[in-house]
Amino acid sequence: MNAATVQGVIFDEETSNPIARSQVSLVPLPGTKTKSVTLLADDHGRYIFSSVPPGWYIVRVSRIGFETGEFGQLRPGLPGKPFEVKDDSDDDQLRQILMRRQAAISGSVVDDNNIGIPDWPVSIYTARPPIKRIAGAKTNDRGDFRVGELERGTYIVRAGGGELEDQSELVPAYYKYGTALSGAEPIFVRLGETAAFTVIHTVAGQLFDLGGLVVAPDNRPVTIALISDSGRRTISTKAGPFLVSGLAPGTWEIVAQGAGCGSDQMLLIDRNAFARVECNALSAPIVTGAGSLPVYARRADLDGPGDEFELRGQALTPGHWEFMARPSADQYLVSIRNQGDTTALPLAQDGWFPVEIGTAPHLQINLSNKPASISGNVTASSMPVTGAPVFLQLLNPVTPELALQSWEVRADAQGHYVFNSLPPGDYRLMSSYELDYDEPVAREKSATLRLTEGQSADQPLELLQP
Repeated sequence: MNAATVQGVIFDEETSNPIARSQVSLVPLPGTKTKSVTLLADDHGRYIFSSVPPGWYIVRVSRIGFETGEFGQLRPGLPGKPFEVKDDSDDDQLRQILMRRQAAISGSVVDDNNIGIPDWPVSIYTARPPIKRIAGAKTNDRGDFRVGELERGTYIVRAGGGELEDQSELVPAYYKYGTALSGAEPIFVRLGETAAFTVIHTVAGQLFDLGGLVVAPDNRPVTIALISDSGRRTISTKAGPFLVSGLAPGTWEIVAQGAGCGSDQMLLIDRNAFARVECNALSAPIVTGAGSLPVYARRADLDGPGDEFELRGQALTPGHWEFMARPSADQYLVSIRNQGDTTALPLAQDGWFPVEIGTAPHLQINLSNKPASISGNVTASSMPVTGAPVFLQLLNPVTPELALQSWEVRADAQGHYVFNSLPPGDYRLMSSYELDYDEPVAREKSATLRLTEGQSADQPLELLQP
């Protein structure tokens, strides 16, 4: 018996050039008893997996700047189709995958004479409220900017505030007009496309000064960061007085981080102001209710979320954080709160719980041993669909068109799918190789159901076609 191989080549859809050094994963379907394997494509964009056990698989490719691709997808951004590797012959099919670049937004920041302003900050925000900053850039010598690596979707663009060469001052301004969010014009971008000619006209206004004093134990070194929703900058690296000029009106966050101390405070800047920043002693958070379950954290400042890491006794700087735990199949995560907080915190789109913490945080993890589940079979013309992609969204009870959390699984070789560890709530689910989940047609054709705690729901699905 020959050892099976899975091989292919990866190309840029736009140029037809091979994409070297892409990360390629061979992912087994549920029921295929082997683990995922990942490698890098060679200089010619070719990948080869050797000694592949029999079963059903998906080939998935990722690279910075490109949308994740899968073999057999109808177009980039949609799920690919699985294939079977048999144990009686070598698989010599060359599986070609076309990769499409992610979306981008380009344009310029101009003054009253429509002349580009160089080295000016630009920020990209999600369009759905509450808006979040997800990317940023600075203009080049001609006042032009380009921000790439964006998912397909709708965004808001804003130029930051600052001072020009003649000391005249500009306040942050949105595309297309004005300084108010209500006047911002959303921009929709598709994969592989650049939304060009995004011209932001700057607005004259008053900038302000922030003076302050940093107090730290034993005058130890402490870094002071000043953060807005358009970025951050370090304003001091030691205790003592500081002065920052040219701040745009709006909400600012000032964070102190030192050896074993820290603080966080929000400032509304609408005039010249003074702030006293005390770097208070920190202690590692106490975590109860999680048992042996790992808990993950990431900082969530005004300029967006930070990197994820596992909590292992680190001291956390006070301020805005997001936490996550990934329970086993026989539990679901009800909430993560700071001790004494009785507010019912919403679950974020990506499964993180927002928590405000102080200098001595006590995280309370609430797990339930009565998770709900959804399972069923995906069929097309009454026949099971091997490896069908199944999408699930927990709906926001206040705004049903917005999801609180999303999941995706693949059906097994018999078309059977399972979602475990689900909280109670209203859900929408569908299966399709051709429809984007957020398209109106997909929403109309998707199934909806309500789960109670501990319920095991059976939901058969028909593979949706456009």
